Amino acid sequence: MRIQHSEINCRDIANFHNSNRKKVFRLVECKYNYCSSSEDKREIDKIIEKGMGLKENVNKHAANQSKTIRSDARIICNSIAGILAEHCWKTFLNHFCKIPIVEESQYSDAITQIDLKTTFTNKTIEVRSSFPRNGVPFAICHSRYQFDIIGPYTNYYKIGEIPKDYYLRVLYHLDRPTDFMSECKKDGFVVYLTGGATLDMMKDDKVSFNKSFAPEDGYLDDKASYQVVPFSSALDTIEIAEMINKER
Repeated sequence: MRIQHSEINCRDIANFHNSNRKKVFRLVECKYNYCSSSEDKREIDKIIEKGMGLKENVNKHAANQSKTIRSDARIICNSIAGILAEHCWKTFLNHFCKIPIVEESQYSDAITQIDLKTTFTNKTIEVRSSFPRNGVPFAICHSRYQFDIIGPYTNYYKIGEIPKDYYLRVLYHLDRPTDFMSECKKDGFVVYLTGGATLDMMKDDKVSFNKSFAPEDGYLDDKASYQVVPFSSALDTIEIAEMINKER
């Protein structure tokens, strides 16, 4: 995996001159070359294997708790994309902070799940991923259809979810989520780390709001109510990394 920094200045991009995002958004691209790099191939294959195992746990939970269950192909793609998102954030943060600042948590169930945690202060981190078919600049910059940092949510089976200290975001530029399995096995596959928000930001109605939708990386088709921070108000990848770097 190759880590490179890039930035998006929304108002300098054609069609986004009226973007609500005023500040330059710094993001990180984690690029994989599955075909030409044996190391990248091993890493992706290991994540796929782990995702296939997680899919079985998700299926059991969803079967007991939801009226509508997505197809196996969609669940597999969501599971693997989620694990890769966590892995890339962990790798980047530990590289950025120059010490192992975060580690993976053990999956138990959907309610108590914590994707990552800080190694010194045990602060909790949730990573969510989505698949904007119109591209990353669209998701960050569009004045009406910008994406969000997804925060705490509840529905009929996640009542009582424990809020996390940090919420991080990953975007995959794909036409369909189910394209993930074929695309991740090609050279040049990119995982975009696109900033985040803190729990305090989620509690601040000046920058966050409540939104009802079914997330693309979710395992169920049922809508839920989320607290979200739009990309226009979100911390960029470097800003959130600098905050996490202080957790030592």
